[in-house]
Amino acid sequence: MTTQISVIVPTYNEAANIAPLYDGLERALAGRPWELVVVDDDSPDGTAQAVLALAERHANVRCLQRVQERGLCSAVHWGVQAAHGELVVVMDGDLQHDAALVPQMVEALEAGSDIVSASRFLAGQEVRGLPTARRRRLSSYGNRLTNLLLGRALSDPLTGFFATSRRLFLATLPRLQADGFKIFFDLAYHNRQATIRELPFEFASRRHGQSKLQLYVLWLLACDIAAKLSGGVLPPRLISFVGVGLIGSIFHFSVLYSSMALGAVFWVGQAIATVVAMVFNFSINNVLTYSDDQLRGAAFYKGLLLYGLIASLGIVANVSTAHITYERLQGHTFIAACTGLVIDVIWRFAVSNRLIWGRASILWKPRW
Repeated sequence: MTTQISVIVPTYNEAANIAPLYDGLERALAGRPWELVVVDDDSPDGTAQAVLALAERHANVRCLQRVQERGLCSAVHWGVQAAHGELVVVMDGDLQHDAALVPQMVEALEAGSDIVSASRFLAGQEVRGLPTARRRRLSSYGNRLTNLLLGRALSDPLTGFFATSRRLFLATLPRLQADGFKIFFDLAYHNRQATIRELPFEFASRRHGQSKLQLYVLWLLACDIAAKLSGGVLPPRLISFVGVGLIGSIFHFSVLYSSMALGAVFWVGQAIATVVAMVFNFSINNVLTYSDDQLRGAAFYKGLLLYGLIASLGIVANVSTAHITYERLQGHTFIAACTGLVIDVIWRFAVSNRLIWGRASILWKPRW
C-alpha cells in the first residue's frame, strides 16, 4: 500500500517518548497508510537506538541519525526529503503535540487548505505546556512580531505542529533557512498567499526530557526576521554573530577608554580591549549563535583556546589597522577602533563558522 502520510519528528534526547508517540499515532491514523520518520541529532540518551528498536517491530518506522548536522529546521528539511508520503506532518517528539489531531489536519489538507497548523492560542485554549508567565509573554511577543512580517493574523505563527503537502514543501525548500528559528514561520513567510487553516489543540506539559525554550528565543527570532528582511542575503547566524559583536563592543570601548584613562597608550589599550571582547564574544556566541553546536565542559575550553590561537591573526590585523587609522586621523579613537573591529569580526566569523562550531570543525566534540 502506498504511503499517504509521513510524520516527521526531529529529536534530541527523546528516547523515553518514542514508543508512546508511535502508539498515539497508530491509534489516530488507524486505517490510513502512514510512516514515522524520526530525524535524530545523535542524541546521547540513545534516541536513535530506541527508534531502530521500534523499527524492528514496525515496518513504517524509519530513523535518520545525523552525526555532524545539528538544528531543528535542517532536521525537518532532511525528514521531508526522505519522506514517502504525499502529505507531511511535522511535530515534536516531546509528547506536547497531540497525535489525535493529525487526522483532522490531514482532512483539512484534503479539503483544499495548503497548510494546516495546530494553534495553542485559539479562543478558549488553556496552554498548560507554557507553565510560567515569562514563557507565555515570550510566546505572545514572538507571535506579534512574526505576524507583522507575515502580514496576516495567525493566532500561533510560531507553532511547531503543522501539515502540508510534500510537493509544496519541496518547492519552497530552496528558499528555506537551514539555521532559521521556526520552520513553520519560514514556510508561511515564503508562502504568504497560501491558504492556512489553524486548528486548536491543547499544548500538553512535557512528560520526559527538558524543554528547549530558553530566554534567547526572541534573540533568535529577531535574527531570523532580520535575515528575511535582507532578502536572504544575510543568514541568521551571521546576523547573530555581528549582533553579539556589537554587544561585545560595549565591553571593548569600556576597557579601551578605561585603559587610556589610566595612562596606557592607544595600541596597548586596544590590544587589552580586543582580548577581553574576544573572550566575551566567544562565550556569548557559544550560547546564542551556535546553540545547536554549543560547546560544554572541556570542549568549551578547547574551543576557546583554539579560537584564541586562530583569531590571534585577527587581533594583529585589528590592532594594526586601528593604530594606522588612529595616527592618520590624528587621534579619532572611536573611528580607529571601529575600523579594527570590522576587520576582526569578518575574520572571526569565517574562522568560527568553519573550524570551531561548523560541520568541518577540527575540534572533537563528544556527544556523551
